[in-house]
Amino acid sequence: MQLSVIIPVYNGAEFIEKSYHSIINQQIEDFEILYVDNNSKDASVQNIQKLIAKDTRVKLFKQPKQGAAPARNLGIEKAIGSYVYIFDVDDEIYPEALHKMLAVLDGHPKVDAVFGKMVKSYKGIAETIKPKDETHNVIFKEKPFWGVHWFSSLKNVVGPPAFLYRKKIFKEIGLYNEELRIGQDTALDIKLGMTSNVAFLDTYVYLYFKHHASTIQQTKKNENMIFYTWVRLVKEHLPFYAKHKTPKKFDKILVSQIYSSMGKLIFYTKGYSERKVKYKEIMLEIKPLEIPFYLQSYLWLLILFPFSYILKFYVYYLVPFYIKHFIKKL
Repeated sequence: MQLSVIIPVYNGAEFIEKSYHSIINQQIEDFEILYVDNNSKDASVQNIQKLIAKDTRVKLFKQPKQGAAPARNLGIEKAIGSYVYIFDVDDEIYPEALHKMLAVLDGHPKVDAVFGKMVKSYKGIAETIKPKDETHNVIFKEKPFWGVHWFSSLKNVVGPPAFLYRKKIFKEIGLYNEELRIGQDTALDIKLGMTSNVAFLDTYVYLYFKHHASTIQQTKKNENMIFYTWVRLVKEHLPFYAKHKTPKKFDKILVSQIYSSMGKLIFYTKGYSERKVKYKEIMLEIKPLEIPFYLQSYLWLLILFPFSYILKFYVYYLVPFYIKHFIKKL
């Protein structure tokens, strides 16, 4: 089989039919659609079963372990296609986008994955004006260009539906990190870009539907994202840094993000005793990364006096000074 489309679902009943047609309308002949239900409490499963009754290419799997990473991983394990496309149930694909990405992988056997552009909108494709800055050119960059590019700023990151992967690449780089509640897609794609041959297709592939009920929007609304960013740094990027020979630019980005995040974690932790505990926790989590004495001293100042101007000085002046003048590889 050529293509496996994996669609995790959590309470996405209203999007099931639309997601199905978004794939069907791509006019691809050899494919399967794998819906992975992640403990939905609405009519998601019933709606998927209706699709199965009329189309044998549609399959349903259930992942009791909550989270996007476990759901995606189960889909990858069950996929039988040579290529894997991971789609979010509430998004939409632009016409012929999958055809164009398939053509890139078919035409370039040494390319492990291809990605395109995304449009963010509170409306669907039919009601959203697509930007006119696509050239449809295929751009190749030597690894680790894309990994460093995505790691340098989250503004450079595109979501999973912008990518088409060869299934075999997951055996080489691993699956989604299930310890990460948020950012597991960013973590995987940075690792992909650091280690694999990735092509960029200058074409808009999908529309990211920004609705207030989505998991990521709810999380951003209710919780400080620095705590999730920290988990991604110490559970994914720091271990990668320790095990691989990485370029100095990657090292600087990582150390800068870790040191800056340490200050933010302490600042956003309520209570003096709790801040002391948090300091000890993060010191254990970043081992064996060395922390210079003067940064440690300033972090203790934040524990005692969690004022915003102290945090700003630490993040915008102290950490950059250290990164500029001294950085040591593990």
